[in-house]
Parts: sequence; C-alpha cells; structure tokens
Amino acid sequence: MAAYKNKIDLHMHTRSSFDGHYSAEEMCASAVANGLSVIAITDHFDVDFFERHNLDTRQKTSYEDIIYAKEVFADKITVLRGIEMGQPTYDIPLTEKSLARYEYDFVIGSIHNPRGMPDYGDFDYKNMTENEIYSALDNYFEEEFELAKWNGFDTFAHLTYPMRYIVQAGRNEIELSRYDDITDEIFKVLIANGKALEINTSGLRQPIGKTMPTENYVRRFKKLGGEFLTLGSDAHFTEHVGAGIDSGYEIAENCGFEYVTYFKNRKPVQVKIEK
Repeated sequence: MAAYKNKIDLHMHTRSSFDGHYSAEEMCASAVANGLSVIAITDHFDVDFFERHNLDTRQKTSYEDIIYAKEVFADKITVLRGIEMGQPTYDIPLTEKSLARYEYDFVIGSIHNPRGMPDYGDFDYKNMTENEIYSALDNYFEEEFELAKWNGFDTFAHLTYPMRYIVQAGRNEIELSRYDDITDEIFKVLIANGKALEINTSGLRQPIGKTMPTENYVRRFKKLGGEFLTLGSDAHFTEHVGAGIDSGYEIAENCGFEYVTYFKNRKPVQVKIEK
C-alpha cells in the first residue's frame, strides 16, 4: 500500500483517560516519528461515569497537558485540543457544562455502553442468544441515532463499535444489514448538520480486522451526500499512533472522497488526499 501525504490522526488517548498509558508529549513524539502532520488528543469524558472516573480533574489535566504539548511541538506537528464525549446524551446538561469549560478545536461523539450498564466490550457474547445480541444492537443503534440528533460534536465515532467484541467472541453469524434503515437516518442527520463521520482504524489491529465503520458504510455516507470524514487510530499506546491511517485514507479514496477533514476551533478544514 502506498503511503499518503499530510496524514491526520484525530483520535488518541493519553494517561488522562482512565484507560490511557502515556503522556501527551509521548503521544506527540510518536506522531512525529510516524510522519503525521495533524493530530488531535481526545481523552475520554464518559459522562455517565463522571464521578467514578474523576472526570472533573481528568478533563483539567488533559486540557493543560494538550496545551503544553502543543507548544513543545509547535514547529513539528499541529496538535489540536480535543475531547471524546462518551454517552453525551445520557446527561446533556453535564455534557454541555463540561464542554463550555475549555476552548476545544475538536469534539468526538461516541457511545460505548447502554444506559446504566457496562461497556459493550464487557458483554458475554459467547453465551448470549442471538436474540439477546440483536436486542443489545437494537439499543446501540437507537442510542447512536439520539447521539446524531444531539449534534454537539464534530465527528461521529466508531459506528458499529459493538461488532469489535461480537466478532472477537466468534459470533460471526450476526448481521448488521437489518440496521441499514437506521444507519441511513443517522447519516442523513449528520449530513444535514454538516458533521463528519469517523473512520476508526483500531479494528485493523484487533480480531475484527476491519475499520469501524467498514467501507460499505463510508460509501453509503458518500452516496447520501456526506462531505466530511475524519480518521482516527484510537491509540491508547504510543506504538499505535497513526496505525492503520493509510488504510483509512485508501477507504476514503475508494469511496470517492477527495479530502479528509480535521477541525480547528470547531470548524472543518479539508486536507487533500494525496500519495
């Protein structure tokens, strides 16, 4: 695969995330070493775990670390002030209050778990019935639709997220085609509101072996009029910064996109796809 120029990676986590491991500086150094031109550090802010994850303190630490790293690496790479708002629709007042605390360039919107329940990655898919799995997916896509309608983010992250774990559990009989109608509705809302769809490349280094969403969804987004795509490795380790981004560019190009997008001061900036 040919390498692409001007690569961006807009989804990564530092030790300010509950599941992060490295400092913002270390993640930036890895990005420079891997030839990236623009990155966003997007530590977790899972609204429904505000107290458990001590998010008030983590948000402050994350933002301050991003500002410091941004200055340190100013002559080497563009570092964007980002945040991943997990389950923002589960407590919209807290979400909006938290977002107003700091000036962000870029906000990711995502769903990781049903309301009041563990992460989709913690479900025992091996021992669930097919109907139970589809019931969980019904809930997931309904919450994704609510997230799309909330509209307080810049990019819509890792659509099809539960499939990462369903496939890992060997449940390859699960089909997502039954959700084509609701994913179309999600895309229409994103497009109407000028929002981006994320190609999350983390699945390429996991058992699922595919991006989230897969190429067919990116193509459908384009066909319905989608204009903005972001790319993210979802790195939690320095060795994963930029991982799979070339594959993400290739998918974007295959689906007819001429540009990928990053956000500066919450405004889209287009980057030409070039090899």
